[in-house]
Parts: sequence; C-alpha cells; structure tokens
Amino acid sequence: MYGNAKEMKMKKQHIIINIFFTVLLLYLIAPWFFEKQFFFNELLSAFGCATLIYKRRSIPTDNISLAIIFLLLLGGVHAIASLFRMDELYYYLRNTVIVYSIFGYFAGYFTWRYLFPYIEKIRLPLAAYSVTGIALRAPKLLVERFGMSALFPVLFYDVAGKYILPLLIASNVIYAIAYDSSTTMILSAFYLFVWIVPGYRFFVIAVVAGLIVFSIFFWKMIPNLSLISQHYNHFNERGIRSVVNSNRILAIDPNSTWRLILWKQSIVDKFPENIPGIGFGTPMYKYYPIEDHRKIPQLPYVMGAHNSFVYVFARLGIGFVAAIGIIYHEVMRSYFRMKRYAGERKELLLYYSFFAVTFIALFNPALESPIYAVGYWTILGLLSAAIQHVKKEIPEFHESPVYT
Repeated sequence: MYGNAKEMKMKKQHIIINIFFTVLLLYLIAPWFFEKQFFFNELLSAFGCATLIYKRRSIPTDNISLAIIFLLLLGGVHAIASLFRMDELYYYLRNTVIVYSIFGYFAGYFTWRYLFPYIEKIRLPLAAYSVTGIALRAPKLLVERFGMSALFPVLFYDVAGKYILPLLIASNVIYAIAYDSSTTMILSAFYLFVWIVPGYRFFVIAVVAGLIVFSIFFWKMIPNLSLISQHYNHFNERGIRSVVNSNRILAIDPNSTWRLILWKQSIVDKFPENIPGIGFGTPMYKYYPIEDHRKIPQLPYVMGAHNSFVYVFARLGIGFVAAIGIIYHEVMRSYFRMKRYAGERKELLLYYSFFAVTFIALFNPALESPIYAVGYWTILGLLSAAIQHVKKEIPEFHESPVYT
C-alpha cells in the first residue's frame, strides 16, 4: 500500500515537472505570445516561489545560490522602500518583474535532474520546429529569435562534445543572417572565443582588458552623448542627429548610439543615486527613442537600457553588481574546469544556453522584461544545480586548476 502511494506521488511529481518544462519551452520559443496572452513569466516565477517554499529545508548554500538569495533580499528591501518614493503604483509593479522573476532560479535548481529525460523526448520535434521556423523566417510571435538561441544546445544533445561548439557557431551564424540579428552574431563570436581560449585566467584578462578599453571609449564619448539634451524633442529626431553627427564612430549605427545614451543616463546621470539603487516606480530616463507617442508617459519608467545589467544596477545598486560578479565568476571558472576535465558531459549544454541568455541580456531588455526575465534565471538555476551535481560525482572537479 505504501509502495503504491509512493509511486503515485512520484508520477504526480513527474507530471508537474514535465508541465513546468513544457511551459518553459513554450515561453522560450514564443514569449511574445505566451507571456502576452497567458502570463507565462508570472506563472513560472510563481512555480519557482512555490518550489522554494516546498523545499525550504533544502535551500542550497553554494555561492551562486547564496548570491541569488542576496538578490532576492536586496530586491525585497527596494520593493518596500520604493512604496514610499514611487510615482505611480502601475510603474512600481512593472519594475518589480526584476525581483519576482528571480524565483525562477529555484524552479530550475530543484527540477534539473529531470531535465535530460525531458530533452530526449522533445529534441526531435524542437529540431523540426527550429529548422522550419528558420527556413520560413517565422515572425517573432512564433519564433523568438533571441530565446531560440538558448535552445540550440538542446538540438545537439547526442553530439560528441568536441563538435558542439562548432555546430553552435554555425547554427547561430545562420540564424543571425536569417533574422538580421547582430546579438546572435556576437554570441557566435563569443562561442568561438571560449572554444579557443586556453583557460580561465586568460578569459578574465581578456574580459577585463575589453571592459577597460570600452570604459575609456565610453568616457571619451560622454560629451558627445550629452549633446542629446540640447536638441531633444519627443516629436523629432534633432537630438539624436546632433549626437550622431558629432562623431564618425557614433554615426556608424544610430541604434548603438541610442544604447550608449541610455547607458550614460543609467550610469553617469543617475550617480550617486544608483549606488544604493533608485528603486522601483521611479523614472530612469529623460531622453529615449520613441516608437509609439501614446507610450511617452510610461517610457521613462519602463524602457530598458538595452543592457539589462546596466539597467538593474541602476535600480538595485552596487549590491547587484557584486552578486552578479560572484555568479559569473563561479559559472565561468566551473565552465573551464568542465571543458578541460569532463568535456563529454551533457551538463556543458547548460553552459551554452546560459551564455546565450547572457548575451540577450547584454544587448536587450531582459532581466527587467517579462518577455525574457524568468528564462534567464531558470536556466541559471538548472546550470547551478548541474554544477553541484558534477562536483559531487567528481570530487576532484572543484580542485582542478583552471588558471592558465
């Protein structure tokens, strides 16, 4: 009798988890439909919160999970404090997607061991859907061009480890050409970089050097970017034209120039309020691109910076930078260990999916948008649990050197 009851419980658990993975899959494929119509971001976030409550006695204490708990506490403090300084409740609630979507991490963390059996069931239908979507250049309502890049690793589930990165590079290049996506092309370049880079130390040096070079460029461009204030008007493009015409580099791509203007407002113009964080329901921007003039009143509050890490830093403060730094340090350090000492393990696929959602967040509104947010945190949860699993299976894994 007890055995039957236990089996029934396990079956119900498998059904619930398979439903969760299916909702996540549909959300990643077509969030513009499933989030807009059925609020999948909120459903997945609620499932993550319920999972955390159910598993409250088994809360993980690895560095990534502790950073996530810190982010939830930090977001909770801002959520309470912002009640007393917000401009409107509607904008406050729109901004809180930053915090509640983080609960998706725990949905991923506690369900990860069921992931690979699920992948075996859906990878062939997913491959057919992906190939058909690319061939027909399906609209984003049916195929979200950025979210799909996070699913490409699933398609190579049975491929030998040494072939996965070349195939991912080729797939994303094809995808970038089909959908004219510069983000996906840059992701392909990153896959190439981590394929050839010798180790974690070299990776850190290269990333830090790149950040320094970009910071110098950004600092030199601040006077040019500030020209937006002299001619900006909601109903013409004189402001952005004055910035674009001030420097040949800024004239190369006006869309990228707008990104720099938004980043400058988040980082420079909001200083020092952005050190503790400006919170929720407060305006971020004075100058921004406008596609729909009916949305002008809400754009200062809800428009993303087209770099989620910059945007969330301004909302949550320097504590977010510290937490996200810990997360990426742990992820990248373990990646180079996995790549070197366990290169045939399926867990590598989760790294590549997380790299994809990272680049979505680097160049698009993601962590602050219900279209992408819970997908990022859930994939991180799956990856974090996989890292802990490998550490248990291979005791020497976390001690192996990566600083080459």
